[in-house]
Amino acid sequence: MALVQLSMYSQALAMDTDVCVLLPESRHGGGDITDATRMHPVLYCLHGHGDDHTAWIRKSCIELVARDYDLIVVMPTVQRGFYVDGIHGLAYETYISEELPAKMRDFFHVTDDPAKTFVMGNSMGGYGALRMAFKHPERYAACCSLSPALPQTFAGYESVLGEFNRGMELAMGPLTEIPGGEFDALVMAERLAESDGPKPRIFACCGEEDAMTGLSFDLLDPHMQTLTDRLEYESERGHGGHDWWYWNPRIKRFVDSLGLDGVNAQEG
Repeated sequence: MALVQLSMYSQALAMDTDVCVLLPESRHGGGDITDATRMHPVLYCLHGHGDDHTAWIRKSCIELVARDYDLIVVMPTVQRGFYVDGIHGLAYETYISEELPAKMRDFFHVTDDPAKTFVMGNSMGGYGALRMAFKHPERYAACCSLSPALPQTFAGYESVLGEFNRGMELAMGPLTEIPGGEFDALVMAERLAESDGPKPRIFACCGEEDAMTGLSFDLLDPHMQTLTDRLEYESERGHGGHDWWYWNPRIKRFVDSLGLDGVNAQEG
């Protein structure tokens, strides 16, 4: 695949910001990528806390997985913004859900078809992916949340996770006030389940040796299971920690499940 490292100005953020983009290449006679009428499916990959837009390129298998599909992969950065329009921070939710897709359509052959638009994230980005799917379901067909970090589950851990918690509180206010409010993933899921509009397919997973299992996944997963009569939800637990060794096989499984057209033969 072709890798584009893009620096651009964001109106929502009122500053320059960086994005990595993977573009499918025509190999082994696999079609004409230069066809201006050909709009490609798009997957937005959201990084975790402490990472940036390069994390998915440097640490994950996303390029190896995506190179066999007609798929554009977009990897933005939100610093420690948790993919929300921050109370004391920047408007990252508006940027990710509205401005970034519009810019990607302007710059590349990215589809505007929700049926071919997907979102995936790990840890902080796992929460971000759920937030995008729950709050903006008309924009995405499927969501993959890898070891999601739900903000409300970190209250009381300041002595261990001081900087992590400070970032969340700058974005969302006191963590003890999140349950039941606009930043509560369970509330967002309930609202989606009760709505009459489109409902993206949701996949979430977490390793049994991951501290996020006891903190966040044990809260999210049982609640989501109660909504499976109204939401298409699948989850997975298994051996693994909070790392790419656990996430990479799930990344491949999710991308393989999207029903995308292939563009390249397997290389030896």
